Amino acid sequence: MDGQTDVQSKMRSLKTNKRKKKLNNNNPISTQKISYFSKNRVFLVELWQLFFFSCTSIFLIFTFLNQAWKPINFDQTKITGLSGINKKDIKKITRGFYPQNLLELNPKEIESYLTKKLPIDRVSVNRKFFPPEIHITVLEKEPVAFASRIFSTKVEKGMIDIEGSWIPLEFVSESKQNTTILSIENWNQNKKKEVIKILKNRFIFQSPLEKIKIDPLEEISLKTEHFDLVLLGSGTDRLIDQINKLNQLQRSLPNLLINTKVKIVDIKDPSKPELKIEKILNNGK
Repeated sequence: MDGQTDVQSKMRSLKTNKRKKKLNNNNPISTQKISYFSKNRVFLVELWQLFFFSCTSIFLIFTFLNQAWKPINFDQTKITGLSGINKKDIKKITRGFYPQNLLELNPKEIESYLTKKLPIDRVSVNRKFFPPEIHITVLEKEPVAFASRIFSTKVEKGMIDIEGSWIPLEFVSESKQNTTILSIENWNQNKKKEVIKILKNRFIFQSPLEKIKIDPLEEISLKTEHFDLVLLGSGTDRLIDQINKLNQLQRSLPNLLINTKVKIVDIKDPSKPELKIEKILNNGK
């Protein structure tokens, strides 16, 4: 009986091994099929993606070229940052650039032209293709003083900024004109450096600065809230010393002078200031 049982066990083992071998022989074929279908699927997905992106790119390029070659008019220009300058001024200055398609239009050329023709400190011009537009961002020159100058035998009035650039009144807003107190009489390009130095140090004066005057001999004088006439001379090499001396005089004079008024303060040499005064007459005398 034991022998018969062993024989049966061996036969079962052989059958089991045969099945395993058969199954093992089938696995490589199944794996290859799965791998093949997987590769095909990835290939089809990649092919579809390539087709989709190619079509999208072609469409965008076609749309871009279509928009870029269309003539653009000034009405398609958006402008920001204007104050004294208005859109009509920009249109008048840039009329030579329109109509023109976006690809031919040169933003840097427009920037340079606007800066030369208008009182603009900085300007940025950008093209936009969807929708087709020109965007202009303007930073105008900031006026700090009224000014008058002789131009073609006539007196011309305008304003100047902190760097001494001339600004016609037509390009200055009413609000800025109404809030400006300081003025420059007989503005002279030859004295631009000296005037700029005074303007940049104007807040050092204890008595607010009201006027800068340049006489025919190109000598500079000032008017402040406290002093009617302050003589500086032809240069400003010692301007800080002159301002300090003027501030010192302002503090000390009320206690030194009684019933008198200072007409002229000569501080061409700040170490030796000279005063011209006049008596203040009492009523009835």
